[in-house]
Amino acid sequence: MTLIDSERRRVAINDAALALLGCRRDEAVGSIVGTMINDDDPTLGDRLWDQLVRTNELYAEHLVSRSGRPHMRIGFAAHATAIDGQWLALLVILSARVEPDGAELIGRTEAKHPARASQLTPREREVVRRVALGASTPRIAADLFLSPATVRSHVRNAMVKTDAHTRAQLVAIVMGDGLIAQ
Repeated sequence: MTLIDSERRRVAINDAALALLGCRRDEAVGSIVGTMINDDDPTLGDRLWDQLVRTNELYAEHLVSRSGRPHMRIGFAAHATAIDGQWLALLVILSARVEPDGAELIGRTEAKHPARASQLTPREREVVRRVALGASTPRIAADLFLSPATVRSHVRNAMVKTDAHTRAQLVAIVMGDGLIAQ
């Protein structure tokens, strides 16, 4: 997962994204997103950014160049919103495959019950949306007038319904299915 500001800079990136992209945190934070897209159209990164800014969401798959490493086909979802008056976008890598014809490094496997993701309650969706935006359990609890234990219960229930094993995977599944409304 990567958090991006309105200037198109990475402001935070998790360890899994760093490993997948093959770079160090000090190289990634502050860098401009979209510069690794390897396509015949040099304006593609700019067009994708414009779409994200205009619609506050983006779902795409493109070939990505990694320094000194094989190209990868990356599927991703991004969702943007204002947090404390600052526009931020959360970008989640949904799938990654080494090109050409390489192994799937991460990908959406069919859940045991694929239709269950749409069964999240409105409150579970709201809690997951706030998790996706980086809010802590105490912050979510305070904002929604819930106890932290109730917030954890909503997250746990959403994880069971989506067959997610981590909060990051939960966010990716819910964003990928378009179940988080702005």
